Order: sequence, then C-alpha cells, then structure tokens
Amino acid sequence: MVDGTVRMAGSARYAARVAPIDPQALPGDRRGGHTPVGFIVGVAACSLVALGALAVVAASGALSAGIGLTLALLPIPVLLAAVLALDRLEPEPPGGLVFIFLWGAGSAALIGLIGALAGNQLLTTPALRPGGFVTASAVASIGVAVLEDTLMGVALVGLLWLRPQEVDGISDGVVYGSMVGLGFALIENIFYYAQATHYGFSDLATTFVLRGVASPVCQALFASLIGAGVAYAATVAQGRGLWAIGLGWLAAVTLHALWNGALAGSGARLALIYAILAFIAVLLLLAIVVDRRRMIALIRRYLPEYEPAGILTDLDVSMLSSMPYRRQARAWARLHGGLGALRDMAEYQLSATELGLLHRRSERGLVGTEVFAQRRDVLVVGMQSSVTTFVSRFAVPPRPPWATQGSSCFWAARDRPTSARSRPGRKPEAPAQAPDVPPDAELQEP
Repeated sequence: MVDGTVRMAGSARYAARVAPIDPQALPGDRRGGHTPVGFIVGVAACSLVALGALAVVAASGALSAGIGLTLALLPIPVLLAAVLALDRLEPEPPGGLVFIFLWGAGSAALIGLIGALAGNQLLTTPALRPGGFVTASAVASIGVAVLEDTLMGVALVGLLWLRPQEVDGISDGVVYGSMVGLGFALIENIFYYAQATHYGFSDLATTFVLRGVASPVCQALFASLIGAGVAYAATVAQGRGLWAIGLGWLAAVTLHALWNGALAGSGARLALIYAILAFIAVLLLLAIVVDRRRMIALIRRYLPEYEPAGILTDLDVSMLSSMPYRRQARAWARLHGGLGALRDMAEYQLSATELGLLHRRSERGLVGTEVFAQRRDVLVVGMQSSVTTFVSRFAVPPRPPWATQGSSCFWAARDRPTSARSRPGRKPEAPAQAPDVPPDAELQEP
C-alpha cells in the first residue's frame, strides 16, 4: 500500500511537471535541419584564407612549405583525439567543431598574410635568427598576444551569441577553446617552420621543440581560458556572466605574452612559465571532472520523473548516472548487436544527458516554457525510439548487465509498440548475433 502511494505521488509530480508529451515529436537527429548558409559561407571563407596563407608560404620555396606543413601536422591528430576524449559525455555537433577549428586556422592565416604584406613577421614573436630566437620587446609580446587571443575569442563569443544552447558547462568551453586554438596553431606553425628552414637543421629542430610541439598545446590552453569564461556566461542569467569572458581573455593574453617573452630568455625562466601553464591545465582538467559530475547529478535529479513515460527504470537511471556503467552499457550493446546497437545506446545516453541539462537550463530561466516543452518532447521520443530500435534487432533481447536483478527498458520493452523510427514500411534489420567472446568481454570499453 505504501509503495502504491509513493508511485501515485511520483506519477502526480510527473504529470504536473513533464506532461503532456507530444508523441508525434520527431526524434531524428538531435541537431537536425539544413546546414545554415552562414555556416557554409564561414567555412568557405576560413578555408580560402588558409589556402592563401599556404600559397604565400609556398612562394618562398616549395621545400620549405612542404617541411612546414608536415611538421605542423604531426602533433595535431594526437591533440585532437585528446580534446574529443574530453567531449564524450555530451558531444558537441561535429559541424560546430569543424567551423571553430577552421576559424582558428583562418585567423592565423589572416595575421600571417597581413604580416607578409607589411613585411613583418606578426605571427613569430620572438623572431628567429641564426642560433636561436631574438629577444622580443614587451610591446611586441603583448601586442601579438592581444591580437591572436582576440581573434580566437571572437569565435567563442559568437558561439555564445548565436548558439548558447550548445554551451552547457566548462567542458564545452574548454573543448571549443581547444579546437580554435589547435586550428590557429596549425597554420601558425607552418609560418614558423618556413622561416626556420632558412637557418638550417639546428634552428628547425629548435623551433620544433620550443614552438612546434608546445604551441598547439599553449594556444589551446589560452583559448580554453576564454572558453571557460564564455561557458560561465552561458550558464547564468543573461548579462550577469559577461565579466567572466573579460577575465578569461585577460588571463589568456597575460599568459600568452609571458610565454612569448620567455622563449628567448633563460632556460629557468621558460621552465617557470611552462610550470605555471601546466598548473593551469591541471586546474582546467579538474574543473572538467567536476563539470561531468554535475551533469551526472542532473540525471539523477531529473530523469526519475520520466519513469511513467516508459523510457527508463530506476536501474536505467543508475546506469546513466555512472560513467563506468555507461561505458559498460555501450560495450554490452556492441557485443550483442554490433555497431548499430552501439549507435542506439550512444543516442539514448546522449539524449538522457541533454534532457537533464535542458531541465537545468529551464530552472535557471535560460529557456522559455514553449522551447523547453518542444525540446523535451524531441528528447523523450528520441530515447523511446532508441530503445525500440535497439530491441527490434533481437529475436530475444539480452538482459542488460546493469539490470540482472530488476527491470530495464532495454529488456522489458520488446512488447511495446513501435516508435517513429520503426514505423510500418521501414525494412527491419536482421537480428544481430552475439559473437563468441570470453564472459568478461562485456566489461571492456569499445
């Protein structure tokens, strides 16, 4: 009797806060729709500017340009993989990441082109000379830092202005900041190497060690400080967090200028600057860990209200609110259903995460009632669609490892009606067969 009363009370709260849900909401892609014209134009413009910069570098010698491009590309894939690894809980749209990366590349190319036309090496502070770097003046170090970080910051502020719903916390700010910084460093390093090749192998090696490897990491770190400020501004009431953007920009410029000035200084001075930068990088990583725990807490706080909708059970909430269990669920899905089932599980987890974040944004007054209801309906129907599609892959759905002693929508949903993604007329997929694997393989991450 007590259990029934609790369930009725939970259903009443659910009805008051999340109903009615439109069952006709199209799940589709979480960010569907046509590609905006502005996005296409922006990508084209950034690409053209970057190509123009490469043409200028190539004009000084095809060999120098080839060496510069090769060396500049070397660290980028590893760093991109590291950034994307930070973005696994609530991945950002690939199109947005590509645009922000190209914005950074185009900004570096623009500065490089202006410097080439003016006869100055604006990107290279301090400049190279035979035997090492030239000591840069404080004005040059600060001026270049202001120019570069401002151009990178423009893209991040534009994201806040045009797509504030994409920035849900410091993790997003660091990811977007890192992407724009890596794009900038890629083109910047091509100019460095093209200049260094004129001084022989020794100076080329010095540039690779002091600028080529460190520059992508440092530029990503500087831009991440601005991104962290943008993230704070995006998650508080409108207009109340703009000071954080200015603070992040000031910190980025200060550290950037100190780094530029230290490159031609003593080894102890450069080591001190790198120690400071490493300390700040550790602080950002800790902030990302805290931000992930905040997202997980939102799932535990808001998603139990959706149990009456049939898109999850209490054990599913436990799975969604644990990073190890989420990884186990994806490994289990791939083990039994292949890549298609893995995609279903990933979409389900992503929609659940965004649903918790949507509730938080609504609670803070960052989205209106109508927008909240529309977005909530899409996410709820999307979760149900992912479950139905997943279950339809099996003649007898396997029991989830997180629900061995209870119910889960992935195990009990086989008798539910089909959703929008499995309507009549859609050719059903053949049931997946689980391969022969050791018993503990379900616990391995794909």
